[in-house]
Amino acid sequence: MDSRINRISLAWGISGIIIQWSYPMLKTVISSPLLDSLPLPLLIVGTVLLFVGLAYYAKAKGRSPAWGFLGLLSILGILILYLLPDKLKSTDAAVTTP
Repeated sequence: MDSRINRISLAWGISGIIIQWSYPMLKTVISSPLLDSLPLPLLIVGTVLLFVGLAYYAKAKGRSPAWGFLGLLSILGILILYLLPDKLKSTDAAVTTP
């Protein structure tokens, strides 16, 4: 696995999750009419960032970034993406052996 790309995927994915969860947390602390118009845009931006993070994670494993769309299956898709065999690990081992 490419550790640099994996760190990028973590930054994008965590950002997306934080943005998705920020609205319910803000709603419990602050009661404002402005917050009533935010849930859909925050949900869309957070979801896009999460999918970008999943695409980078797939790329770090040597897969096509399209595998990031497994996020549409919720936690099951993320688990499938996590359990996919790492293509880069097998090619790195083949290159380093004489």
